[in-house]
Amino acid sequence: MRPFGLADGADGADGADGADGASGAAGSGMGKSPVIRPIGVSPALTKRPNEDWFRGNKWPPADLAVPFVNDLTAASFPYWAWSAYHFSFVGLTEFVQQPGWNTIPVLANVPIPAGQYLTNELTELQELMDYRPAVMAEALAQLSNLAVYWSGLFMFNKASHPATWRLAQVALRVAQFQAMYYKFNPGPAPLKPRPRPSQLSPSLMPPIDVPGHASYPSGHATESYLLAGMLAEVMPQEASTETTAGDADSTPLRRLAERVARNREVLGLHYPSDSKAGKYIADHSLPLLLNCPSVQYLKPIARQEWP
Repeated sequence: MRPFGLADGADGADGADGADGASGAAGSGMGKSPVIRPIGVSPALTKRPNEDWFRGNKWPPADLAVPFVNDLTAASFPYWAWSAYHFSFVGLTEFVQQPGWNTIPVLANVPIPAGQYLTNELTELQELMDYRPAVMAEALAQLSNLAVYWSGLFMFNKASHPATWRLAQVALRVAQFQAMYYKFNPGPAPLKPRPRPSQLSPSLMPPIDVPGHASYPSGHATESYLLAGMLAEVMPQEASTETTAGDADSTPLRRLAERVARNREVLGLHYPSDSKAGKYIADHSLPLLLNCPSVQYLKPIARQEWP
């Protein structure tokens, strides 16, 4: 029996993305129309006497000489039949059982700037506004479709690499959860959820609606870096090869994560420190995620998908 197959009915969650990244990963994927398989009247009706008035809706006897019978041998719902969208929640339930998931010292290592440091960040965001025309289409596509950027760069999808795709969706789901947890709980009282840049500097005029949650950490950065870290576990070494010697962030996987995070700053939705915080949370969540049973099961299968 194949360990993972092509069945992926409700895929779509690419992270704050949405529901299976490329499939609408992240929309949620739940809005898709279900597969329709029309079927006529039950074959059992052909066995009823005096049913000639129903002849036009019956199965021709020669086409169904033996009716369907129940098969009671199936022991469980197969792994390969899980949609990546739904399987991502399985990974999340395992992740929250890992000690330390909610005590990552992000604030101690990436503090929320104040005073002149905050002014410097706002000034940088003002300067980034000039780059909006060049990145707008890309940034808008990344609102709810993160995974397709990695699948495009490395030429894989849920059909060609089903186990890899499931790992990607688990990583995105966990990253969304982590981002929201730390957005609402950035640190001990009296620290409160961080306001969006445009709350402090209205002239930033974000070109899209400001998301309905706090700014710190960046959800897109958290998702992107955790996705990059997960893919590095199964992809060939070339995906994790530094293009600048000594710079661990210069790999193709992490360069793409940096690009996604930076686009959110260009839109005026996040401060640079938000992106750094998301990166920190992702890097410290990855070891916990790798301990999850479903991830440990999928990793060797996913590695075999890459020549």
